[in-house]
Amino acid sequence: MPAPASPYRSLPPHLSPLRPMGHLGLVSFALGLMVTFGLVVYATWLAFGVVSAVGSAAQHGWFLHGSRQNDRRHGAVAAERTATAPPVAAVPVAPTSSGSTLAFDQLWTCGDGDTIVAGAPTVGTSAHTGESVIQVPVTLTNNTERDWSPVSTTFAGTLDRAPVVESAEGDWMYAAPIVPHTSVTLTKVFVGGAGRFALTVSTPHGVASFTGRV
Repeated sequence: MPAPASPYRSLPPHLSPLRPMGHLGLVSFALGLMVTFGLVVYATWLAFGVVSAVGSAAQHGWFLHGSRQNDRRHGAVAAERTATAPPVAAVPVAPTSSGSTLAFDQLWTCGDGDTIVAGAPTVGTSAHTGESVIQVPVTLTNNTERDWSPVSTTFAGTLDRAPVVESAEGDWMYAAPIVPHTSVTLTKVFVGGAGRFALTVSTPHGVASFTGRV
């Protein structure tokens, strides 16, 4: 007997046709590309900014370090110049012209650089004899590198062009050497009163003369 016919019909597979992409799909695709491109550009800019910041910080640190080194070098050079600067007393001074006479309190410079200053004379009374005396402070400054012996230096005074005697009350017996770059002030005392007084200081390197009223 023939088999009974199936009530269901056998149909071939049915494929749905592809629908073309519409306008909305194109817009979405373009927006996606733009977003992706924007993210890439932003990431590149961010990386470049980080590298630039690191390089600038490193350069700034090197500049500060170099500046500090330059300051230290400059300070070292300034300190070296200060340390090696010659003392004021060592600066050469032109000697006073031979034969000239200065007023009291003026600086006399000998041929070797030593200086002599005779202060303004004053009239007083001797405590031992009661006689009138003239007192003159004389400052000797040794600007050389060897001792200055006061024994080799003599003092003579005149009052109204007449010689006067040096009193024993003054520093006439001072014999201690004046060491280099130091000064000694001696009080010279002469017997006399008011008038025109002159003092002559004789050294191995020059003769200093001072004059003025007392």
